[in-house]
Amino acid sequence: MKPLTLLPEGARGVAPRLPRLLRWGKTLSKFVVVQVVVQAVGVASGILLVRTLSRTEYAFFTLAFAMQSTMSILADSGVGIGLASIGGRVWQDPRRFGQLVATALGLRRRLAAIAVLAVAPLLVWLLWTNGASTSYALLLTLLVLVGLSFQLTTVVLMVVPRLRSQLGRVQAIDLVGALARLALVAAAYFIFLNAAVATAATAASVLAQYLLLKRWTPDSIDAAAQPSALDRAEMRSIIKSQVPNSVFYCLQGQVTVWLVALFGSTQSIAEVGALGRLGVAFAVVGAVMTSIVLPGFARCQSPDVLRRRYLQIMGASVFIALSVVALARLFPDQLLWVLGAKYSHLRDALLLTMTLTAFGGVITMMWALNSTKAWIRHSWLNIPAVLVTQALLLSFLNISTLEGVLWFGILSLVPTLLLNAMLSYRGLTGCGHLAGHPAEGLLDEPSATTASALAEHRQ
Repeated sequence: MKPLTLLPEGARGVAPRLPRLLRWGKTLSKFVVVQVVVQAVGVASGILLVRTLSRTEYAFFTLAFAMQSTMSILADSGVGIGLASIGGRVWQDPRRFGQLVATALGLRRRLAAIAVLAVAPLLVWLLWTNGASTSYALLLTLLVLVGLSFQLTTVVLMVVPRLRSQLGRVQAIDLVGALARLALVAAAYFIFLNAAVATAATAASVLAQYLLLKRWTPDSIDAAAQPSALDRAEMRSIIKSQVPNSVFYCLQGQVTVWLVALFGSTQSIAEVGALGRLGVAFAVVGAVMTSIVLPGFARCQSPDVLRRRYLQIMGASVFIALSVVALARLFPDQLLWVLGAKYSHLRDALLLTMTLTAFGGVITMMWALNSTKAWIRHSWLNIPAVLVTQALLLSFLNISTLEGVLWFGILSLVPTLLLNAMLSYRGLTGCGHLAGHPAEGLLDEPSATTASALAEHRQ
């Protein structure tokens, strides 16, 4: 893709807006088209699993996926925030960018070791208490750990093409992962398909992405660079402040799965997992935001542009959230038909699930924007606020039912929304110190790493 020119603040005001908007529209449209294909392939493999697996097997798969996500979050614990905030400053310098990546990989591996020791035994226990044999529970846990081992590196390396706006590579990686998973699941459908095979297919798709990234990233960073003590110190400071939030988010992010696993049945676990497959709209939006918008937001150094872009991003997120809820309200039978006859009775739960997905998607976007700029001071207040809210909710909600669990999840998000709104306000009103730096738009791509560009960045 032809690089877009980085213009200083004054020049941007003079340049006609229409050509720039057309370039942005072209970039977004091309990316969105591919992402729709990627998500369609992902939905196809997910729906195939929902329709093929028994409720018990799909419940096992849902638990395995939830616990892998939990371990991945714990293995991050602020590393991603450090990658985005520091990477937004050093992405044009291959050596410094390589040092940052090496530092992040080392920290994630150490955190992952702790996460595995804490969560893997819990996964075995949850599988066993929900009907899996001991050997089957151990097999599923082993497959989850294999997938996690590749995911740890893949998540870090993906920052390289995203921050450098190498959208072609980002699209290729996403598409390869989705196609690999669909091909493996489809092949297993004609041979033998259960939760273990589905988990193995997911791990194999991450492996395919990992191999592509290992091949491509040396073009953009110094792969031989050693970890930086300066980056490590800054990232450790972020990690110390974020570990409580990460642990808490692991519990809250999967609160519906946790509650139905502990107080419900395997049927309820399968229903939660199946309904979650219908949140495809936010999957597309999340991919666009993660690959295009957030890297540009991280690079943006103009206070005025930053505030304007924040409002645009959040406005789009709220609009999509309302559209998802409206779709579930107007066409419940058509959406449930996709999941199959086993789940056709879940009309009320569908609306609640889509409301939870939409509400959570808006809050996730707010947090992503805040963390990209390291606007995370006092974020620990979320923990006591949510705990107090949930203590009150438990006094009048029946969490032994699926609807009660979903309402519990929706209302538990209110304090998080309010806190993120406060963090955003503080960050946006306090970003005036950025004035004087070149403004980089959200869809501007870095120019080729020429000597002049690097010199300008170092100044």
